[in-house]
Amino acid sequence: MRLLKSGVLFFVLFSLLSSSCVPLKSDIPEVQLRGVWVQGKSVLTKDAIDTVIQRAQAGGFKQIFVGVFGSGTTLYPSQFTQQNDDVEAGFDPLAYLVEAAHSHSIEVHAWFAVGRVANNRGRSVVIEEHPDWGLVGPDGKTMPWLNFTRPEARKFISDVMMEAVARGVDGIHFDYTRYPSEEWGFDDYSIQLFNEQHDFDLNELRYGDLPAYGQFEGNALLFPSTAEVLAEFSNGFPAVMLNEYGDGQVLILNWQAGQRKTSIGGEILKRGIESFLQDGKDVYILKSETTIAEYGEQTLTSVASWLEDLGWDAVEVTLPEVHTLNAGSVLVLPYVYLISEPEAAQLEQFVKAGGQAIFIDSPTPSMSLSDLRKLTGMQPIRKYFNSWLLMTARGEHPLVPVSERSDDINLYKERNKQWIEFRESGIDTLIKDFYTRVKAEHSNLVVSVTITSDQAQAAQENMQDWQTWLDQSYIDVLIPRAYEDAPGDVQEVLGSWSDNVKAFGRMTFGVIAYTEDGDEEIPKVPSQLLKEIELVLNADSNGFMVFDLDRMSEEQLKAVANIPLKTK
Repeated sequence: MRLLKSGVLFFVLFSLLSSSCVPLKSDIPEVQLRGVWVQGKSVLTKDAIDTVIQRAQAGGFKQIFVGVFGSGTTLYPSQFTQQNDDVEAGFDPLAYLVEAAHSHSIEVHAWFAVGRVANNRGRSVVIEEHPDWGLVGPDGKTMPWLNFTRPEARKFISDVMMEAVARGVDGIHFDYTRYPSEEWGFDDYSIQLFNEQHDFDLNELRYGDLPAYGQFEGNALLFPSTAEVLAEFSNGFPAVMLNEYGDGQVLILNWQAGQRKTSIGGEILKRGIESFLQDGKDVYILKSETTIAEYGEQTLTSVASWLEDLGWDAVEVTLPEVHTLNAGSVLVLPYVYLISEPEAAQLEQFVKAGGQAIFIDSPTPSMSLSDLRKLTGMQPIRKYFNSWLLMTARGEHPLVPVSERSDDINLYKERNKQWIEFRESGIDTLIKDFYTRVKAEHSNLVVSVTITSDQAQAAQENMQDWQTWLDQSYIDVLIPRAYEDAPGDVQEVLGSWSDNVKAFGRMTFGVIAYTEDGDEEIPKVPSQLLKEIELVLNADSNGFMVFDLDRMSEEQLKAVANIPLKTK
């Protein structure tokens, strides 16, 4: 009787496994790639496609991963979204590309930038049609990036991918299948779904008051001289400081609060402005030309947008104009790191005469200036940090809202873990459902996903549970990007992955064909690129990938063509 029951049980299990569209991990062949990424903008015409095929052949590449979905539009005509405006009406570049590539024994893998559905101007045809599909931050900031928690958004991606499959591609390649950073996901749908599944309200993780938990990054000033520390981080660093100087005051948010990863920064900034600003006076934002020249203008525009969301249309001023500002005005300094001695003297006089200043992140590189030390009330000792921390209040103060929540950091870590797992599940479901769907009809089609080579970032910031994808056979190939400037750095990346390569297999590492010097892209000398590919192959990678064909020199193509793959 026991033997009969065991036999029946075995038959049932075997039948269930056999009927599943997802194969067992042991049944999935390890795919060897000699591949290269190709930008969608490079295959818009027949002539351009012919050139791409010729260059791929010159490099000995057997697979081209071609951008077919980016900024929310497709390379080919689609019934689910708009076709790329740069494609000539009536032309299907993907269909032509597949035919041309196959005639030269080159596979075509359709490369999808899944999450990022906006163009460089911030416009998204997908989010315009489906505004509830976008991401929402803890303080209400929105982003045209697909919310993987929503079933409709996942189905949209799957449907668009199946259109590419119908054109005869050999693989589907997931990219940007992640959250852009850890603060996103506070839309009404996700909040309701999360709350149904957990024993606390997700809105608590917005952290509009203290204690607040999150990944905080900044250039911290460490020791006050005259400033009062209103809040501190769990690593002991001051978080919020207030210094009274002359007739004015200086408020310092001692981290990069403009990233808006929690609501607490906006709440303190709002309270500070409301407390400082006198009737009839204005809010100004400092445009530091020296800082912009070194670090770019993005931080200025992002903080200006933040102020606008809080209700203030800040007037832009430069440092030479500070002396013209009235007492009782508020000057916001967004990531202003580089300040000259004459400029520091102007700021000191502005605050001393009754001006109010608010620093977003600290002016740490310039703290050797005595005028900055006086008006901030801080010593020049400083340190950069980027950690998951708990921010707590030092005591009661009108600028710092405080709750009755526990200050046990382990509670916050556990809740954050549940929040990460919730968002991971949406990405897992997207990949698993598509894999099951496509394999039911096209068992030989290769499904791959590319991720950063930083495993901690992938897990905690991007919500990418890549180990489950491999272990549960949701994908055929994982492609970590070892994009480094030097072979030694590539070797370090590969070393960090060695245990996982042994445990999971089915990984192909990508390298980059150029280095960057400011806005300039410099092709690596062929010997360096060859060395990096050799390191990848010696690390038991299933072949190699190169980013990208557009930027590869003819010398690089010639050199790469002769690299033998290791037999597995």
